[in-house]
Amino acid sequence: MRRPRLEPETQFLLLAAAIGAAGALANAAFRLLIGLSQRAFASGAGSLFEPVGPSLWWIVVIATPALGGLAVALLGRATNSEVGGYALPGFLEKLHLRAKDIDLRGTLLRTCAAALTLGSGGSAGVEGPIATLGGGMAAWIGRVRQLGGERLRVMVACGSSAAVAAAYGAPIAAVFFTQEIVLAGNYDLHNFVRVVVAAGSATVVARAMRGDAPMFEAPAFELASSSEVLHYLLLGLACGLCGAWFSRLFFWTQKRFAALRVPALYKPALGGALVGLLALSGVGVLGTGHEVIETLLASEGASGWRLLAGLGVLLFAKMLATSITIGSGGAGGVFGPSLCFGAVLGGLIGGAADLLRPEASASPALYSLVGMGAFLAATVRAPLTSIFLVFEMTGSSSTAVLPTLVAVAAALFVSRRLERYSIDEATLAARGIDLGQRREQSALGGVLVRSAMSRGFDGVAASATAPELMALISESSANAFVVVDEREEMVGILALQDLRVLDAKTAEALGPLTIAADLCERNVVTVFGDESLAAALTKMDQAGYRQLPVVERDAPRRVVGMLERQHVLSAYRRLLADPGARAAGAGPRPNESGDSLRL
Repeated sequence: MRRPRLEPETQFLLLAAAIGAAGALANAAFRLLIGLSQRAFASGAGSLFEPVGPSLWWIVVIATPALGGLAVALLGRATNSEVGGYALPGFLEKLHLRAKDIDLRGTLLRTCAAALTLGSGGSAGVEGPIATLGGGMAAWIGRVRQLGGERLRVMVACGSSAAVAAAYGAPIAAVFFTQEIVLAGNYDLHNFVRVVVAAGSATVVARAMRGDAPMFEAPAFELASSSEVLHYLLLGLACGLCGAWFSRLFFWTQKRFAALRVPALYKPALGGALVGLLALSGVGVLGTGHEVIETLLASEGASGWRLLAGLGVLLFAKMLATSITIGSGGAGGVFGPSLCFGAVLGGLIGGAADLLRPEASASPALYSLVGMGAFLAATVRAPLTSIFLVFEMTGSSSTAVLPTLVAVAAALFVSRRLERYSIDEATLAARGIDLGQRREQSALGGVLVRSAMSRGFDGVAASATAPELMALISESSANAFVVVDEREEMVGILALQDLRVLDAKTAEALGPLTIAADLCERNVVTVFGDESLAAALTKMDQAGYRQLPVVERDAPRRVVGMLERQHVLSAYRRLLADPGARAAGAGPRPNESGDSLRL
């Protein structure tokens, strides 16, 4: 008796569930690796990472992150791989443009580098490494299952969603993280269901291993008065301002380290030493900031302006430490630190409100809770992810919805006006990639016009008379003709609809009185062979044309080919079937032999 064969979509969902379970196990392994790294670098030095307690000897505080940075650099040299820095943007680029290039070896090396950085006290987050680890693992499984194209991309997205869900115990936030960031806002219903299955499976396995308790314990949310919403509005505006400033600081630090005349092997160690120096300003600067968040969410009220000044110093030092850790070559993400920044800023504003208007303010801990979501939204521009992540991590009630929505909206409003891109988008934009565009625009951004254009075109002499044009219409199937002069330089474009005003009788009557140069459109939109197909498609859309002449940069009136919309679509289909074709600039090459001008 033959076993019933499952439908392809059912098979895919079962595979997504299996990847979800594997993602939870990968998260547990990563946490174990961080613990081993911490014991290796700071055994018996627990106060290195705790927000309260005695400080360590300053030599240890400086040396431990420096040794971690050196270990990351040595790992990269030994494996001849790029293991440091903020890896999530590069992962997103591969996912959207060449998913088959996501390799498990590189992902595992970056995971080890992140464990070394975090275990030695580097100020960074776990979401970048864990998302790329889950995605890399899913890519390997997808290739084993011989998946390709769109199905492989979705499988990788499922792996990232599963790992993030397990890391934060937040399946809903992980789903929106995948939709808003990993898939760049592509809310396809089929993909959504697959990602939900992976995130749900990962959460079930993760909770079976560590229990159902939320990651952070937070007090019950309450509004002391209706006017307190204005306090949360102010918090959101402050988060937007500080989030934009952190983004600028983040990239400014990267540029400074890149320009530093120090051997690359020692840059992460130097960065670690600087982070250690910053940590002397107060405990809480090192690590992911998890302990800082726990302390702030457990606080019951402000102790005075001196404590608020200390929070201000911690906020600045933590932002600078995170920028240095990643900018110098340490490995990690920005989610965890952004949550910490928001908690500290929320505690600062909530504490000030508690001192100035105690009758209209609730506990500063609640401001820290809302600040986490608002700052994260300002940094990564993923509002739904930010809101649900905070709710799921803290088990907050529905009372927190309105203040959180107000703060997140205000943070987004300010940050978008100060900085066009999120941290992820800005890194990709520097490489000429905008994932906020439609996928076809992003993919076609790496394919040149010359690889897709037709090298032949239909030409007509500028002196061609009306009867000659009528004969040309009957002989040619082209929709447009390039009108050229005696030097074979373009005078204009003569579209087929421009010739429809002529009939045989009219053309015979006009005779030589009307020539092609009189009828053609002289204000021609052209494209260069070294421009991207994305740029060419934009020109087509703006001008309303279905084809554009391709000209040389040093001779803008000399036509070397024609690019039609169908050529762009053919190139895009090839990219969907084989994303790696972008790297080679491959594309359809119709009429490569070239047709001679028909004059």
